[in-house]
Amino acid sequence: GKIAEGRTMSERQGGCSCKATRYTLTEEPMFTHVCHCSICKRHTGTAFVTHIFIESAYLEVTEGRVEAYAGQTGSGSEHWVYRCPDCLSALYSHYAGNDEIALVKGGTLDDPASLPPGAHLWAENKVPWIEIPDGVPAFDQNYVAADVWPAASMERRRKAGWG
Repeated sequence: GKIAEGRTMSERQGGCSCKATRYTLTEEPMFTHVCHCSICKRHTGTAFVTHIFIESAYLEVTEGRVEAYAGQTGSGSEHWVYRCPDCLSALYSHYAGNDEIALVKGGTLDDPASLPPGAHLWAENKVPWIEIPDGVPAFDQNYVAADVWPAASMERRRKAGWG
């Protein structure tokens, strides 16, 4: 489908810092959120992470390759971070044992501003110099997806086995 500025969805691309690994999103993502938890800060080495939820079938590694590394979570559930094996940039994750949904790291998109977040979570841990825009839901800790995600995205999420 079409996205902003007349680009087609197939043109939404990203990659690692050394440019050895590239990916393409072939469908519009389900949802984007920003997480301010301490674990995400450490995984990314910055003040927060932007997670773009998309079915793994719509995430194509087009150049190079990725390797999976075990990652910590606050819940203790399974978490795999997929990185470029050359520069170790984190490109996407699979959480809670569900490899049908990828959480693409928004900063790895060629145009990270093209997918603004629909929510902020763990805002109680955000650094004070980050301001969450008016009108964007912010939660001190986690949120209930059904309360925030669009209905069509929730249906896609359910079909991918993450109710």
